[in-house]
Amino acid sequence: MKTGSVNGLPRPQTKMAKIGLWGASGSGKTSYLAALYVAVTQNGKWNIGGVDQESVDFLTEKTDTLTQQRRFPDKTEGIQNLSWNVMGETEEVVGGRFRRRVETVPLYFQLDMLDAAGQLFKGTTEEDATDGDILDFNDAGSGSGSGPEELIDQLASCDGIVYLFDPVRENKEGDEFRHVQWALQNIVHRASNEGRLIGRHLPHFLAVCITKLDDPKVFHTAYKRGYLTADPDDPHLFPRVREDKAEDLFRELGNLSPTRSALMVHNAINAAFLPDRVCYFATSSVGFYLARTSSRFRAANFQNVVPHPTQEREYTIRGDIHPINVLEPLLWLGEKTRQR
Repeated sequence: MKTGSVNGLPRPQTKMAKIGLWGASGSGKTSYLAALYVAVTQNGKWNIGGVDQESVDFLTEKTDTLTQQRRFPDKTEGIQNLSWNVMGETEEVVGGRFRRRVETVPLYFQLDMLDAAGQLFKGTTEEDATDGDILDFNDAGSGSGSGPEELIDQLASCDGIVYLFDPVRENKEGDEFRHVQWALQNIVHRASNEGRLIGRHLPHFLAVCITKLDDPKVFHTAYKRGYLTADPDDPHLFPRVREDKAEDLFRELGNLSPTRSALMVHNAINAAFLPDRVCYFATSSVGFYLARTSSRFRAANFQNVVPHPTQEREYTIRGDIHPINVLEPLLWLGEKTRQR
């Protein structure tokens, strides 16, 4: 953090906030990152760069897969500990009581992600362990410095966390609460031992991202509940979930889960985090389909992800991607951690 003074006034502070990306394996972390680069460049006021060559190569490859090959990145093999710097600016009020002014100051995030293969997650057998199964300390080996312990170390040390909730995956698997409560129990245990709890709550800020807004089930649920709106400044008028309704959408989608485990996830979040440190977002990595002959969103033809014409159980992306609320959770976390 840089401090000092200019002409007798305090110099604006620059802080590197550490933000972790969390979600069950298969929840879309890699697609989120690939879309983040597109969202950053489309915004025009931010940039993103890898902390090391592995992270640079990872983002380059995955973004190319999403945008040029028009398919979703393959699932992870092994463990990858990746990190990027997201660089931009924000406005801050500086100065004393009688000489206050607004200045543009740098704002940087360090975005970390531990991407782990499905076999490192706890399942009934090694053959049927799925991407959604929870990490098992016994499988990874205690003290190995990788896998589950590394994930908890990473999340516990963050200032903020982006948590990805995939309602489509939850509707099939119904195990989101099992994954979330395992992670939260371990993070709370770690924070308690380190004396970092605020009363009974974690000190972190949490951005809850409901993914796949472009999926028909998610989109129609939001539409039927009257949660959708459009930004008049958006030339394409893509629909978005109203900021004050994103948490309601989370609960509505939890009701649709076969096990209703997402409702318990909501309760677990309320128990672990301070209310003013949690914010909900409805996101989409690929966004809605926009025909080349049209400049506006059309509700009759919005699906950008469709089954692959020749490969069973595979999907393809029809058109250009238009990320929705991919950068915004990071901006919210960066602003909140800067204020703290």
